[in-house]
Amino acid sequence: MSTTVEQINESKVQVRMEGVYKSFPKGNRQNQVLRDINLEIKKGEFISLLGPSGCGKSTLLKMIGGLLESTSGQLMVGNDVMKGPRKEIGFMFQKAVLLPWRTVEQNLLLPVEIAGGNIAAAKSRIHELLELVGLKGYESYYTKELSGGMQQRISLARTLINDPDILLLDEPFGALDEFTRENLNFSLMDIAEKSGKTVILVTHNINEAVLMSDRVIVMGINPGHILEDLKIGIPKPRTDQAMAMTQYSEHVLHIRSLLGVGRS
Repeated sequence: MSTTVEQINESKVQVRMEGVYKSFPKGNRQNQVLRDINLEIKKGEFISLLGPSGCGKSTLLKMIGGLLESTSGQLMVGNDVMKGPRKEIGFMFQKAVLLPWRTVEQNLLLPVEIAGGNIAAAKSRIHELLELVGLKGYESYYTKELSGGMQQRISLARTLINDPDILLLDEPFGALDEFTRENLNFSLMDIAEKSGKTVILVTHNINEAVLMSDRVIVMGINPGHILEDLKIGIPKPRTDQAMAMTQYSEHVLHIRSLLGVGRS
């Protein structure tokens, strides 16, 4: 059964930002990184934050994850003002950051150990998670035995180990070759669709953002701000055929125009 963002939007708002600004001290002054961010993200949506380097995408993601505080404005997750990291939010960074002296299983258990969670319950989920990311049977492997793409799959499984409601992904596959990256993108879409989790992805890739997302938040620079909140509207589940649709091409060209990419 296909779904659309309109169907998703019947659910509740999970992340809300109202008049959010972010500045960092620079010498005797404040360097404004984000300006007047107003955004609502509903449960189950797949959102991409897209824009050039320096537009504050990663800063905004870290604020949603509770790793940074806003300078002003209000940022809420559910009914609570965001004041720090929360268990229901999983964060995947650009690098896998796996511990080489630990096996795959031991790396997956690390967030549970740090949080003082139920190790036995987490162990029972490991086989399921590895199957979900296409690495069933790799529990006893060490990271040096895995390719870069496999390590990123392990990192994704680790992000899922505590079963978070919201997944925050900061260009998780950016360092991989195009073929591995595309396969992992489809794996991520499958996981999002099967689990119903809210996903917020930071990316520089226009085609990737349009293919994967329910909405693409296009951002500009100096300081970072929202240029457009673009609804994609292509039915799910999406396959390679989505990229042949007129709607897909129109979205890509529109975003390129917004960002001043290419020649007319």
